[in-house]
Amino acid sequence: MSKKKILSKSTIIWISTVLAAFTGTGIWAWNRYGPTQGKDFPEQLSALPIAITIDSASHACDLTVRRYRQIGKEMQFELAANAGGLAPYNVEITQNGKVQKFENVPHRVSIWLTLSNVNLNAGKSSIKVSSLGQPGCETTAEFEYDGAKKNEILEDAKWIRQGSKDNWLDIRPVVKGGKVYLKDFANFQDGRTRVIMIDNIAVTGLENGIEVQPGYLYSVTAKWIDAPYNDWWNSLRNRSVRQQNIWISKLGEQKEKSALTRVELPAWFSPSRDINVHFDTQFPEFQPIQGKLVMHYRLNNWVPAQNYYNRGITHLSAFEHDAPFNKLHWTVPPSFFQDKDQAWFGKLTKEEIETSANTIPGYGVYAFDFEFWNQVYSPEVKQRLIWFAQRIKKNHPEMNLFDYWGGSAYTNQHFNTMSDKKPGDFVKDYDDPKPSHSNFDPLPNGDSFQGLYSVSPTDVYPRPSFAMDEQGNTPNNFTLLSAIHALRINELIPFQKKNKSVFYAWNRYMPLYKDPVVPWFIETSNPKGDLILGQLEMMPASQALSMSLFSLVLFDGYYLWHDSQPHGKAENGYRITPESADWGKEWNPADGKTSIAAFNREVPNGEAPRFWDYPTEFYELGNWMAKQVEDVIVGGKKQDLAFEINGTWREPKKAQAALAADKKEPFISAVVKGNKIVVLGVDSFQSPTATRKLNIKLPDGSVTTIQLYGNWPALYRGTIKN
Repeated sequence: MSKKKILSKSTIIWISTVLAAFTGTGIWAWNRYGPTQGKDFPEQLSALPIAITIDSASHACDLTVRRYRQIGKEMQFELAANAGGLAPYNVEITQNGKVQKFENVPHRVSIWLTLSNVNLNAGKSSIKVSSLGQPGCETTAEFEYDGAKKNEILEDAKWIRQGSKDNWLDIRPVVKGGKVYLKDFANFQDGRTRVIMIDNIAVTGLENGIEVQPGYLYSVTAKWIDAPYNDWWNSLRNRSVRQQNIWISKLGEQKEKSALTRVELPAWFSPSRDINVHFDTQFPEFQPIQGKLVMHYRLNNWVPAQNYYNRGITHLSAFEHDAPFNKLHWTVPPSFFQDKDQAWFGKLTKEEIETSANTIPGYGVYAFDFEFWNQVYSPEVKQRLIWFAQRIKKNHPEMNLFDYWGGSAYTNQHFNTMSDKKPGDFVKDYDDPKPSHSNFDPLPNGDSFQGLYSVSPTDVYPRPSFAMDEQGNTPNNFTLLSAIHALRINELIPFQKKNKSVFYAWNRYMPLYKDPVVPWFIETSNPKGDLILGQLEMMPASQALSMSLFSLVLFDGYYLWHDSQPHGKAENGYRITPESADWGKEWNPADGKTSIAAFNREVPNGEAPRFWDYPTEFYELGNWMAKQVEDVIVGGKKQDLAFEINGTWREPKKAQAALAADKKEPFISAVVKGNKIVVLGVDSFQSPTATRKLNIKLPDGSVTTIQLYGNWPALYRGTIKN
């Protein structure tokens, strides 16, 4: 008779407990990290006043006015109805028998009915909204107008805003007591984690207003995720982004007590009010700084290349067919080798490689960007790229040649205190400066890249704005110091000491985690409506100016990459076809009827830009500012300066860039020539609206004070004792 094994009661309980634990863990992990992109998160209603319905003439549409918001002279009304296709509207505002009429007012999802110039006295008023899409559908409601808010917004001529435009983020400059505040009138909450940043540093209280200094551009980015913010990497979660970029004109000069003279952002400077840049026509003309490389792309197709060369730019893209080759730059893409993989390339003969190299004309600057291959080259690829570079250098000995994709000998380590690449870990690299990868190691036959390149680049593309630490800093706040560290190590490596050191830059954040796009608002007049185009997050203007100034004052310049041909200038210069490659689009016609197919048309004068390229304006502003100290930075001696922080003096060390990043402290450097000195400083980590007055020690032993605002660079010049 066989015996059956019977589980004991305790064993059954143990197994059940384990299964329950695994099941519970799985459910928790799914809820914590699993997909939620399609989940709906309704707005959590904020405490806004509610309009009182006086009359609703049609129950067929149930049109009503709900909440309303006053922003200066602008009134926003939330409409609700049980029918679609009601917009546009005719609107009447009545107060004490006086009527203001607004005709054909557009209205779209995610933005309230907006009347931009309502001029009333304090007290009760009424609004009558009549649908033009469904005649007879109308409503009348009563609301309260606050006279004290009438002039709270800075006058239109003194500020510019471009970016997203909807109920999720609505930043305006508020004037109160002679001071200017940035305020988010939307204060949109939907239950998800919300983080708002100014220049990639988290801030709080923007819904109440944060004091800022006029004369600067502020990039305000709001992000929502249904998880802790530092889970932004998880593309399965429900994430949203909005960004508005606000320039506020100077409202007067501030006097500063210092033995040095500040090189100010000039009074004539402002980014363009249009979506096209305008530095190529509005900046004063100046010759390039002696010995520096400033590499741009022509951005406006009606502006001649000479306008750029006359504004301190040394090289334009090889797209410019009328300029001499030695005034052009080119970053050669994989298509040069037919987009083939590295296995194919590694089998080419020396003769085939040299034949390809012989087709390259004498560009002023030439960079390799064979991004389909591993950045650390195999011996086969390395040998053939060496042959390629050798032949180019032989044919064009004056060419500025470098490898962007493979990098200089010591690549940007992109350190930050939130990752395992801590800045302090790289201090030791100054004791034994050497390449950070094997591309420059000689091959068995002795061939090497050493001595072939004349430029050492470092990548300064904007970094992600997460993870975020307790002070609201993100990896992007470390980008500048990480780049300075990388180039300083490169300059210590013997075979690169004679190279020019440059920043290789871009104006936007390249998504690394399937990041959601910014819905960029563009108003068109033919057809009339709101065109919303998905765009990438823009880099802060403060960072663009820092990159430009530090690259030119401490190093040899920058290469600012762009991914498009020169644009046309046309308010309605957009061509959108069903096959258009883009990051999403949305069309909201003012008449409620016109199809997006109206944009499926030829644009003879060239398409207009799809985003406001203010970073390029600030890169060029840095070029102009550096020109003002050319007499010192050309041929001067570079050195970092001591500064006082929290009562303690920080004496400069050779690893100062890494040490400043590790302690999240200011970085102060200088160039001395005779008795002249130029000082350049930045605090990459303090609040974007804070002002730090910093005592610094000049090379002659004297102490003076400089002022660092937010994350903006501060440039000074003066004299010292010999």
